[in-house]
Amino acid sequence: MTGSSPIDFATIWHWLLAYGLALSRPTAMLAVNPVFTRAQITGLIRGCVATALALPMVPVVVETLPSDGVSLISLMILGGKEAAIGAALGLLLGIPFWALAVAGDVLDAQRGATQGRLNDPAGFEDVSVSGTMLIIASIAVFVATGGLITLAQLLYASWAIWQPLGAFPNLDARMPLLLLHLLDSVTRQGLILALPPVIAMLLADAALLVTARIAPQLRIDDLALVLRNITFFLVLPLYALFLIGDIRHSFTILPDMLELLRQAALPEASP
Repeated sequence: MTGSSPIDFATIWHWLLAYGLALSRPTAMLAVNPVFTRAQITGLIRGCVATALALPMVPVVVETLPSDGVSLISLMILGGKEAAIGAALGLLLGIPFWALAVAGDVLDAQRGATQGRLNDPAGFEDVSVSGTMLIIASIAVFVATGGLITLAQLLYASWAIWQPLGAFPNLDARMPLLLLHLLDSVTRQGLILALPPVIAMLLADAALLVTARIAPQLRIDDLALVLRNITFFLVLPLYALFLIGDIRHSFTILPDMLELLRQAALPEASP
């Protein structure tokens, strides 16, 4: 039509490339984050959330992206780097939830409920009933206490450390130790979280043994599992108070874990 300005496809393509690069990191972070995977949030909703997180970074990437564009190989390498950093952030954010899964496995093993495991479509594995309950409860606490804001803050802090078009992180010798520390933290925290109900169930077993000494005709083998499960459900309300406090504490130390990752994976200096 006469008087209309032509469409600048080069500018549109430039912005689309910037959008794709900015989207890689939050998409990978949400793909491994239990808040979105265990809650069965669909890919469309995850994509919308990732887009909302990436949009503020799109103008920054547009300014730093070469005007003449980048090659396909360079674009794939940059996208892979962004996805790797996003997956690392998702793993950091998932540590408190996986610790709860470990606690649920310990609790179900102690109360003899290992046969009642559930199929997790998100993880393609069986999960314990108690672990599923604890993770769903922790997701509710995470969202209700502003955890999504913490998630966004960690993401933008990572962009300040590792820029979208910056060099690859330089992994030093502390990275293997950091990974082992994270695995140890998940196991140790899971055992600590499971300790109060386990102690209560052990005391119930001790009381049952004393009862068996007084009344030998009782079959304690038939009563042990029932008493453990009754004890578990009786201490569950008090255990929830302890659990909420520990979950909140775990979420407050996530920025410190990002600082540890920054020290072990500093960006390489540009040549």
